[in-house]
Amino acid sequence: MVKYFLSVLFILSFYELRADFFRILDDETEALQCRIDMIEQAKSEILLSYYILNDDLVGMTIFSALVEAARDRKVKVCLIVDAVNSKIRKPVMRYLQDNGIEVRVFKPGNILQPISYAKRMHSKLFLTDSENLIVGGRNIKREYYSLGKDFNFLDRDVFVKSRSATETARKHFYSIWDNEKIAKHKDLKPISVDEKLEIENKLRLARIKIQDLKNIKFATSTDWTLNQKQTDNPPVFEHDNYHIYKGGKKIELDYKDTDEGSTKSLLKIINQAHKSILMENAYVIPTLKWRKALKKAIDRGVKVRILTNSAQTSDLMIAQAAYRNARKKLLKMGIEIWEYQGPKTLHTKSTVIDDSISIVSSYNLVAFSERWSTEVAVWVADTTIARYHTRIMEQNLQHALRIDKNNNQVKHRMPDDTKKLTCRKRTSLFINRYSIAWTMTLL
Repeated sequence: MVKYFLSVLFILSFYELRADFFRILDDETEALQCRIDMIEQAKSEILLSYYILNDDLVGMTIFSALVEAARDRKVKVCLIVDAVNSKIRKPVMRYLQDNGIEVRVFKPGNILQPISYAKRMHSKLFLTDSENLIVGGRNIKREYYSLGKDFNFLDRDVFVKSRSATETARKHFYSIWDNEKIAKHKDLKPISVDEKLEIENKLRLARIKIQDLKNIKFATSTDWTLNQKQTDNPPVFEHDNYHIYKGGKKIELDYKDTDEGSTKSLLKIINQAHKSILMENAYVIPTLKWRKALKKAIDRGVKVRILTNSAQTSDLMIAQAAYRNARKKLLKMGIEIWEYQGPKTLHTKSTVIDDSISIVSSYNLVAFSERWSTEVAVWVADTTIARYHTRIMEQNLQHALRIDKNNNQVKHRMPDDTKKLTCRKRTSLFINRYSIAWTMTLL
Protein backbone atom coordinates (compact mmCIF):
# COMPACT_ATOMS: atom_id res chain seq x y z
CA MET A 1 0.00 0.00 0.00
CA VAL A 2 2.82 2.40 0.89
CA LYS A 3 4.63 1.62 -2.37
CA TYR A 4 1.40 2.19 -4.30
CA PHE A 5 0.82 5.52 -2.53
CA LEU A 6 4.40 6.66 -3.26
CA SER A 7 4.03 5.66 -6.90
CA VAL A 8 0.87 7.73 -7.23
CA LEU A 9 2.62 10.72 -5.64
CA PHE A 10 5.54 10.34 -8.05
CA ILE A 11 3.24 10.20 -11.07
CA LEU A 12 1.29 13.25 -9.90
CA SER A 13 4.44 15.23 -9.19
CA PHE A 14 5.80 14.31 -12.62
CA TYR A 15 2.52 15.37 -14.20
CA GLU A 16 2.66 18.73 -12.43
CA LEU A 17 6.27 19.18 -13.52
CA ARG A 18 5.28 18.54 -17.13
CA ALA A 19 2.26 20.86 -17.01
CA ASP A 20 2.47 23.46 -19.78
CA PHE A 21 0.26 26.52 -20.33
CA PHE A 22 -0.16 28.94 -23.24
CA ARG A 23 -2.27 31.97 -22.37
CA ILE A 24 -2.86 34.63 -25.03
CA LEU A 25 -2.58 38.19 -23.69
CA ASP A 26 -4.73 40.22 -26.06
CA ASP A 27 -5.70 42.96 -23.61
CA GLU A 28 -2.92 45.48 -22.97
CA THR A 29 -3.78 46.01 -19.29
CA GLU A 30 -3.69 42.26 -18.73
CA ALA A 31 -0.33 42.11 -20.56
CA LEU A 32 1.19 44.78 -18.31
CA GLN A 33 -0.29 43.25 -15.15
CA CYS A 34 1.16 39.87 -16.09
CA ARG A 35 4.63 41.39 -16.43
CA ILE A 36 4.38 43.08 -13.04
CA ASP A 37 3.17 39.87 -11.40
CA MET A 38 5.96 37.84 -12.96
CA ILE A 39 8.56 40.25 -11.59
CA GLU A 40 7.04 40.31 -8.11
CA GLN A 41 6.73 36.52 -7.96
CA ALA A 42 10.22 35.80 -9.31
CA LYS A 43 12.41 33.93 -6.83
CA SER A 44 15.77 33.58 -8.53
CA GLU A 45 16.07 35.16 -11.99
CA ILE A 46 14.49 37.75 -14.30
CA LEU A 47 15.68 38.14 -17.90
CA LEU A 48 14.45 40.81 -20.31
CA SER A 49 15.48 41.62 -23.88
CA TYR A 50 13.60 44.35 -25.76
CA TYR A 51 13.75 46.22 -29.03
CA ILE A 52 12.16 49.25 -27.37
CA LEU A 53 12.31 49.86 -23.65
CA ASN A 54 11.81 53.52 -22.73
CA ASP A 55 11.98 55.20 -19.35
CA ASP A 56 8.45 56.56 -19.77
CA LEU A 57 5.52 55.80 -17.47
CA VAL A 58 5.40 52.10 -18.39
CA GLY A 59 9.17 51.69 -18.34
CA MET A 60 9.55 53.37 -14.97
CA THR A 61 6.79 51.18 -13.55
CA ILE A 62 8.65 48.08 -14.75
CA PHE A 63 11.94 49.49 -13.40
CA SER A 64 10.41 50.08 -9.97
CA ALA A 65 9.40 46.42 -9.75
CA LEU A 66 12.78 45.24 -11.07
CA VAL A 67 14.67 47.36 -8.54
CA GLU A 68 12.59 45.93 -5.70
CA ALA A 69 13.33 42.41 -6.93
CA ALA A 70 17.08 42.95 -7.39
CA ARG A 71 17.83 45.17 -4.40
CA ASP A 72 15.43 43.90 -1.77
CA ARG A 73 14.88 40.24 -2.70
CA LYS A 74 18.33 39.63 -4.27
CA VAL A 75 16.82 38.23 -7.46
CA LYS A 76 19.24 38.16 -10.40
CA VAL A 77 18.01 40.67 -12.99
CA CYS A 78 19.56 40.94 -16.46
CA LEU A 79 18.35 43.42 -19.06
CA ILE A 80 19.37 43.74 -22.73
CA VAL A 81 18.01 46.67 -24.72
CA ASP A 82 18.54 47.62 -28.33
CA ALA A 83 21.02 50.50 -28.48
CA VAL A 84 19.31 52.27 -31.39
CA ASN A 85 15.63 52.08 -30.48
CA SER A 86 15.46 52.00 -26.67
CA LYS A 87 15.47 55.35 -24.88
CA ILE A 88 16.77 55.11 -21.33
CA ARG A 89 18.53 58.15 -19.92
CA LYS A 90 22.05 57.52 -18.69
CA PRO A 91 21.30 58.50 -15.05
CA VAL A 92 18.36 56.05 -15.01
CA MET A 93 20.49 53.26 -16.46
CA ARG A 94 23.22 53.95 -13.89
CA TYR A 95 20.60 53.91 -11.12
CA LEU A 96 19.47 50.47 -12.29
CA GLN A 97 23.06 49.25 -12.24
CA ASP A 98 23.64 50.69 -8.76
CA ASN A 99 20.62 48.76 -7.50
CA GLY A 100 21.72 45.35 -8.69
CA ILE A 101 20.33 45.23 -12.23
CA GLU A 102 22.81 44.16 -14.88
CA VAL A 103 22.24 46.15 -18.07
CA ARG A 104 23.72 45.57 -21.52
CA VAL A 105 22.96 47.17 -24.86
CA PHE A 106 22.68 45.41 -28.18
CA LYS A 107 25.28 46.93 -30.51
CA PRO A 108 24.89 50.59 -31.54
CA GLY A 109 24.41 51.54 -35.18
CA ASN A 110 27.35 52.78 -37.22
CA ILE A 111 26.68 55.80 -39.43
CA LEU A 112 29.42 54.61 -41.81
CA GLN A 113 27.58 51.29 -42.17
CA PRO A 114 23.89 52.14 -42.79
CA ILE A 115 22.90 48.45 -42.87
CA SER A 116 23.85 48.25 -39.18
CA TYR A 117 20.62 50.12 -38.38
CA ALA A 118 18.68 47.20 -39.86
CA LYS A 119 20.63 44.62 -37.86
CA ARG A 120 18.73 45.11 -34.63
CA MET A 121 17.59 43.02 -31.69
CA HIS A 122 13.88 43.13 -32.55
CA SER A 123 12.84 40.44 -30.06
CA LYS A 124 10.56 41.04 -27.08
CA LEU A 125 11.45 38.49 -24.45
CA PHE A 126 10.51 38.33 -20.76
CA LEU A 127 11.55 35.33 -18.63
CA THR A 128 11.45 34.46 -14.94
CA ASP A 129 12.73 31.51 -12.93
CA SER A 130 13.34 29.23 -15.93
CA GLU A 131 9.62 28.45 -16.22
CA ASN A 132 7.66 31.61 -17.13
CA LEU A 133 7.87 33.39 -20.46
CA ILE A 134 6.20 36.25 -22.35
CA VAL A 135 6.74 36.59 -26.10
CA GLY A 136 4.91 38.78 -28.60
CA GLY A 137 4.78 42.15 -30.27
CA ARG A 138 4.60 44.48 -27.28
CA ASN A 139 7.59 46.61 -26.36
CA ILE A 140 7.95 48.44 -23.05
CA LYS A 141 6.59 51.79 -24.16
CA ARG A 142 3.40 53.62 -23.30
CA GLU A 143 1.84 53.33 -26.79
CA TYR A 144 1.69 49.53 -26.41
CA TYR A 145 -0.56 49.82 -23.33
CA SER A 146 -3.10 52.43 -24.55
CA LEU A 147 -1.26 55.26 -22.84
CA GLY A 148 -0.02 57.03 -25.96
CA LYS A 149 -0.70 60.71 -26.55
CA ASP A 150 -1.10 60.60 -30.34
CA PHE A 151 -1.85 56.94 -31.14
CA ASN A 152 -1.79 53.45 -29.63
CA PHE A 153 -0.96 49.96 -30.86
CA LEU A 154 -3.25 46.96 -31.08
CA ASP A 155 -0.94 44.11 -30.13
CA ARG A 156 -0.73 40.61 -28.71
CA ASP A 157 1.55 38.61 -26.40
CA VAL A 158 1.43 35.13 -24.97
CA PHE A 159 2.24 34.02 -21.44
CA VAL A 160 3.84 30.59 -21.45
CA LYS A 161 4.53 28.37 -18.48
CA SER A 162 6.77 25.61 -19.75
CA ARG A 163 10.17 24.46 -18.58
CA SER A 164 11.15 23.17 -22.02
CA ALA A 165 10.19 26.34 -23.93
CA THR A 166 11.57 28.67 -21.29
CA GLU A 167 14.84 26.79 -21.00
CA THR A 168 15.33 27.16 -24.76
CA ALA A 169 14.50 30.86 -24.46
CA ARG A 170 16.91 31.21 -21.54
CA LYS A 171 19.76 29.66 -23.52
CA HIS A 172 18.98 32.01 -26.39
CA PHE A 173 19.05 35.01 -24.05
CA TYR A 174 22.44 34.07 -22.63
CA SER A 175 23.84 33.32 -26.09
CA ILE A 176 23.38 37.03 -26.81
CA TRP A 177 24.22 38.21 -23.29
CA ASP A 178 27.57 36.39 -23.30
CA ASN A 179 28.51 37.44 -26.84
CA GLU A 180 30.79 40.46 -26.35
CA LYS A 181 30.56 41.28 -30.05
CA ILE A 182 26.92 42.30 -29.73
CA ALA A 183 26.07 42.74 -26.02
CA LYS A 184 27.94 45.70 -24.56
CA HIS A 185 28.22 46.78 -20.94
CA LYS A 186 27.94 50.57 -20.57
CA ASP A 187 30.34 52.32 -18.23
CA LEU A 188 28.36 55.26 -16.92
CA LYS A 189 29.45 58.02 -14.59
CA PRO A 190 28.06 57.95 -11.04
CA ILE A 191 24.86 59.85 -10.38
CA SER A 192 24.55 62.58 -7.78
CA VAL A 193 22.41 62.39 -4.65
CA ASP A 194 19.93 64.80 -6.23
CA GLU A 195 19.68 62.67 -9.38
CA LYS A 196 19.14 59.57 -7.28
CA LEU A 197 16.34 61.22 -5.32
CA GLU A 198 14.74 62.52 -8.52
CA ILE A 199 14.76 59.06 -10.10
CA GLU A 200 13.37 57.42 -6.96
CA ASN A 201 10.58 59.99 -6.88
CA LYS A 202 9.73 59.27 -10.54
CA LEU A 203 9.67 55.54 -9.85
CA ARG A 204 7.31 56.08 -6.92
CA LEU A 205 5.03 58.40 -8.93
CA ALA A 206 4.97 55.96 -11.84
CA ARG A 207 3.54 53.26 -9.59
CA ILE A 208 0.86 55.61 -8.34
CA LYS A 209 -0.05 56.90 -11.80
CA ILE A 210 -0.17 53.47 -13.46
CA GLN A 211 -2.62 52.28 -10.80
CA ASP A 212 -4.80 55.28 -11.48
CA LEU A 213 -4.69 55.16 -15.30
CA LYS A 214 -4.66 51.39 -15.94
CA ASN A 215 -5.84 49.89 -12.64
CA ILE A 216 -2.55 47.99 -12.34
CA LYS A 217 -2.20 46.33 -8.95
CA PHE A 218 0.87 45.31 -7.00
CA ALA A 219 1.45 42.29 -4.75
CA THR A 220 -1.50 40.42 -6.27
CA SER A 221 -0.06 36.86 -6.08
CA THR A 222 -2.05 36.12 -9.25
CA ASP A 223 -1.59 32.67 -10.75
CA TRP A 224 -1.69 33.21 -14.54
CA THR A 225 -2.34 29.53 -15.15
CA LEU A 226 -5.52 29.58 -13.05
CA ASN A 227 -8.60 28.44 -14.99
CA GLN A 228 -6.36 27.72 -17.99
CA LYS A 229 -6.37 24.34 -19.69
CA GLN A 230 -3.01 22.62 -19.90
CA THR A 231 -1.78 22.46 -23.47
CA ASP A 232 -2.23 19.31 -25.52
CA ASN A 233 1.44 19.52 -26.52
CA PRO A 234 4.50 21.37 -25.15
CA PRO A 235 4.89 24.96 -26.46
CA VAL A 236 7.93 25.48 -28.69
CA PHE A 237 10.22 28.53 -28.60
CA GLU A 238 11.88 29.60 -31.88
CA HIS A 239 14.72 32.09 -32.24
CA ASP A 240 17.62 33.37 -34.32
CA ASN A 241 21.27 32.60 -33.57
CA TYR A 242 24.38 34.74 -33.31
CA HIS A 243 26.70 31.79 -33.54
CA ILE A 244 27.56 28.88 -35.79
CA TYR A 245 29.30 25.58 -35.20
CA LYS A 246 32.38 24.57 -37.17
CA GLY A 247 34.19 21.36 -36.40
CA GLY A 248 32.16 21.00 -33.23
CA LYS A 249 33.33 24.41 -32.02
CA LYS A 250 30.98 27.30 -31.30
CA ILE A 251 31.92 30.51 -33.10
CA GLU A 252 30.24 33.74 -31.99
CA LEU A 253 29.10 36.16 -34.70
CA ASP A 254 28.22 39.85 -34.78
CA TYR A 255 25.41 39.12 -37.24
CA LYS A 256 22.61 36.57 -37.15
CA ASP A 257 22.89 33.21 -38.87
CA THR A 258 20.19 33.27 -41.56
CA ASP A 259 20.58 29.57 -42.38
CA GLU A 260 19.17 28.55 -39.00
CA GLY A 261 16.59 30.44 -37.00
CA SER A 262 13.10 31.87 -36.83
CA THR A 263 12.49 32.12 -40.59
CA LYS A 264 13.40 28.49 -41.22
CA SER A 265 11.27 27.32 -38.29
CA LEU A 266 8.21 29.36 -39.23
CA LEU A 267 8.40 28.38 -42.90
CA LYS A 268 8.58 24.73 -41.88
CA ILE A 269 5.21 25.10 -40.14
CA ILE A 270 3.77 27.01 -43.10
CA ASN A 271 4.92 24.29 -45.49
CA GLN A 272 3.00 21.67 -43.50
CA ALA A 273 -0.32 23.52 -43.62
CA HIS A 274 -3.07 21.67 -45.46
CA LYS A 275 -6.23 23.65 -44.68
CA SER A 276 -5.75 27.28 -43.65
CA ILE A 277 -3.16 29.93 -42.75
CA LEU A 278 -4.68 32.90 -40.93
CA MET A 279 -2.21 35.71 -40.30
CA GLU A 280 -2.14 39.10 -38.63
CA ASN A 281 0.96 41.15 -39.32
CA ALA A 282 1.67 44.86 -39.02
CA TYR A 283 4.00 45.07 -42.02
CA VAL A 284 3.50 42.81 -45.04
CA ILE A 285 6.20 42.86 -47.74
CA PRO A 286 6.90 39.13 -48.13
CA THR A 287 10.32 38.13 -49.41
CA LEU A 288 10.83 35.57 -52.16
CA LYS A 289 11.07 32.74 -49.60
CA TRP A 290 7.75 33.70 -48.06
CA ARG A 291 6.02 34.29 -51.40
CA LYS A 292 7.08 30.85 -52.60
CA ALA A 293 5.91 29.16 -49.40
CA LEU A 294 2.53 30.92 -49.44
CA LYS A 295 2.04 30.24 -53.17
CA LYS A 296 2.78 26.54 -52.67
CA ALA A 297 0.27 26.46 -49.82
CA ILE A 298 -2.40 28.06 -52.03
CA ASP A 299 -1.62 25.57 -54.79
CA ARG A 300 -2.22 22.79 -52.24
CA GLY A 301 -5.68 24.21 -51.63
CA VAL A 302 -4.79 26.03 -48.41
CA LYS A 303 -6.72 29.21 -47.62
CA VAL A 304 -4.28 32.07 -46.89
CA ARG A 305 -5.68 35.17 -45.20
CA ILE A 306 -3.67 38.17 -44.00
CA LEU A 307 -4.85 41.12 -41.93
CA THR A 308 -2.50 44.11 -42.00
CA ASN A 309 -2.57 47.88 -41.57
CA SER A 310 -4.38 50.29 -43.85
CA ALA A 311 -2.78 53.56 -44.89
CA GLN A 312 -4.63 55.44 -42.16
CA THR A 313 -3.57 53.10 -39.33
CA SER A 314 0.05 52.40 -40.33
CA ASP A 315 2.78 54.04 -38.25
CA LEU A 316 5.47 53.41 -40.87
CA MET A 317 4.48 54.91 -44.21
CA ILE A 318 7.48 53.62 -46.15
CA ALA A 319 6.49 50.07 -45.18
CA GLN A 320 2.86 50.79 -46.07
CA ALA A 321 3.97 52.20 -49.42
CA ALA A 322 6.06 49.11 -50.21
CA TYR A 323 3.12 46.88 -49.24
CA ARG A 324 0.77 48.86 -51.47
CA ASN A 325 3.20 48.41 -54.36
CA ALA A 326 3.24 44.64 -53.74
CA ARG A 327 -0.45 44.20 -52.89
CA LYS A 328 -1.67 43.46 -56.41
CA LYS A 329 0.82 40.61 -56.83
CA LEU A 330 -0.18 39.13 -53.48
CA LEU A 331 -3.84 39.21 -54.50
CA LYS A 332 -2.98 37.57 -57.81
CA MET A 333 -1.28 34.75 -55.89
CA GLY A 334 -4.62 34.05 -54.25
CA ILE A 335 -4.01 35.60 -50.82
CA GLU A 336 -7.09 37.02 -49.11
CA ILE A 337 -6.11 40.46 -47.80
CA TRP A 338 -7.84 42.55 -45.18
CA GLU A 339 -6.79 46.02 -43.96
CA TYR A 340 -7.37 47.16 -40.40
CA GLN A 341 -9.20 50.51 -40.18
CA GLY A 342 -8.61 51.47 -36.57
CA PRO A 343 -9.02 53.00 -34.11
CA LYS A 344 -5.52 51.78 -33.16
CA THR A 345 -2.45 50.85 -35.20
CA LEU A 346 -2.16 47.10 -35.80
CA HIS A 347 1.11 45.70 -34.42
CA THR A 348 0.33 42.00 -33.97
CA LYS A 349 2.43 39.19 -35.42
CA SER A 350 0.22 36.14 -35.03
CA THR A 351 -0.76 33.10 -37.08
CA VAL A 352 -3.18 30.20 -36.76
CA ILE A 353 -2.50 27.12 -38.89
CA ASP A 354 -5.16 24.51 -39.76
CA ASP A 355 -7.31 25.43 -36.74
CA SER A 356 -4.74 23.62 -34.59
CA ILE A 357 -1.46 25.58 -34.29
CA SER A 358 -1.14 29.03 -32.72
CA ILE A 359 1.95 31.20 -33.27
CA VAL A 360 2.74 34.49 -31.52
CA SER A 361 5.97 36.25 -32.41
CA SER A 362 7.98 39.42 -32.94
CA TYR A 363 8.39 38.51 -36.63
CA ASN A 364 7.22 40.98 -39.27
CA LEU A 365 6.59 39.71 -42.80
CA VAL A 366 9.48 41.74 -44.23
CA ALA A 367 13.11 41.26 -45.28
CA PHE A 368 14.42 42.86 -42.09
CA SER A 369 12.96 40.07 -39.95
CA GLU A 370 14.23 37.38 -42.30
CA ARG A 371 17.75 38.64 -42.88
CA TRP A 372 18.90 41.10 -40.27
CA SER A 373 16.90 41.60 -37.07
CA THR A 374 16.73 39.13 -34.18
CA GLU A 375 13.27 37.57 -33.91
CA VAL A 376 11.58 35.18 -31.50
CA ALA A 377 8.36 33.17 -31.67
CA VAL A 378 6.47 30.64 -29.60
CA TRP A 379 3.87 28.20 -30.89
CA VAL A 380 1.76 25.36 -29.67
CA ALA A 381 -0.31 22.62 -31.30
CA ASP A 382 -3.59 22.81 -29.40
CA THR A 383 -7.03 22.98 -31.02
CA THR A 384 -8.72 24.74 -28.09
CA ILE A 385 -6.15 27.53 -28.07
CA ALA A 386 -6.24 27.76 -31.86
CA ARG A 387 -10.02 28.17 -31.84
CA TYR A 388 -9.78 30.92 -29.22
CA HIS A 389 -6.99 32.62 -31.14
CA THR A 390 -9.07 32.50 -34.33
CA ARG A 391 -12.04 34.13 -32.55
CA ILE A 392 -9.80 37.04 -31.52
CA MET A 393 -8.68 37.45 -35.12
CA GLU A 394 -12.27 37.35 -36.35
CA GLN A 395 -13.13 40.20 -33.97
CA ASN A 396 -10.36 42.31 -35.51
CA LEU A 397 -11.81 41.64 -38.96
CA GLN A 398 -14.90 43.57 -37.84
CA HIS A 399 -12.66 46.65 -37.91
CA ALA A 400 -11.21 45.85 -41.33
CA LEU A 401 -12.03 46.08 -45.02
CA ARG A 402 -11.30 43.32 -47.50
CA ILE A 403 -9.35 44.05 -50.68
CA ASP A 404 -10.99 42.41 -53.67
CA LYS A 405 -9.22 40.66 -56.54
CA ASN A 406 -9.24 43.94 -58.51
CA ASN A 407 -7.15 45.58 -55.75
CA ASN A 408 -10.02 47.69 -54.43
CA GLN A 409 -11.52 47.98 -50.96
CA VAL A 410 -14.85 46.23 -50.43
CA LYS A 411 -16.80 48.98 -48.71
CA HIS A 412 -19.26 48.32 -45.90
CA ARG A 413 -20.39 50.08 -42.77
CA MET A 414 -17.56 50.42 -40.25
CA PRO A 415 -17.57 51.32 -36.53
CA ASP A 416 -17.64 55.02 -35.72
CA ASP A 417 -14.10 54.96 -34.31
CA THR A 418 -12.57 54.05 -37.69
CA LYS A 419 -9.55 56.21 -38.52
CA LYS A 420 -9.60 58.69 -41.38
CA LEU A 421 -6.73 59.03 -43.83
CA THR A 422 -5.10 62.40 -43.19
CA CYS A 423 -3.76 64.61 -45.95
CA ARG A 424 -0.28 64.26 -44.48
CA LYS A 425 -0.38 60.46 -44.62
CA ARG A 426 -1.88 60.47 -48.10
CA THR A 427 0.96 62.67 -49.34
CA SER A 428 3.60 60.60 -47.56
CA LEU A 429 2.17 57.39 -49.03
CA PHE A 430 2.25 58.81 -52.56
CA ILE A 431 5.82 60.11 -52.28
CA ASN A 432 7.11 56.86 -50.77
CA ARG A 433 5.31 54.63 -53.27
CA TYR A 434 6.97 56.29 -56.23
CA SER A 435 10.42 56.78 -54.74
CA ILE A 436 12.34 54.58 -52.29
CA ALA A 437 9.56 52.13 -51.34
CA TRP A 438 9.77 50.18 -54.60
CA THR A 439 13.27 48.95 -53.61
CA MET A 440 11.82 47.19 -50.55
CA THR A 441 9.76 44.90 -52.77
CA LEU A 442 12.98 43.66 -54.39
CA LEU A 443 14.47 42.33 -51.12
